[in-house]
Amino acid sequence: MKKRILVAGGTGDLGGRLVKALIKKEAEVVAIVRLNSEKEKVAKIKQLGAEVIEVDMSSLSDLTMACQNVSCVVSALAGLRDVIVETQSLLLDAALSAGVPRFIPSDYASDFTRLPEGENRNFDLRKEFHKKLDASSIAATSIMNGAFADILFYN
Repeated sequence: MKKRILVAGGTGDLGGRLVKALIKKEAEVVAIVRLNSEKEKVAKIKQLGAEVIEVDMSSLSDLTMACQNVSCVVSALAGLRDVIVETQSLLLDAALSAGVPRFIPSDYASDFTRLPEGENRNFDLRKEFHKKLDASSIAATSIMNGAFADILFYN
């Protein structure tokens, strides 16, 4: 039986790569996208074989409905407090309400747990979200792959 995996942020660069890799591994992928997502990006992940569900990312009921019958929620969301803490917290609440057994937060970075508070704003946001995640009953997996090399080429 195929694993049904929900990817949040599937139209982004990392999210699109995750969708593609999961489908290649024969997972059944559900990608949730914002109501105003670029149609070309949505079409691209549909073409890969993902089921796409448009949701209001600020709606707990929309997110909970999308999380029904999935075995894992993978967050590839990017942003600051409004996304990493607030939207991801709603997504976590939705996963818990829907009975999802595993949550993979949008960490994908260096090991932020080793830095003291106040050293790095983005890592502090992840630490803040993890306080809620760690207090929840869901199994969680953080992927701390280090920095992405392409960041060295930003202008």
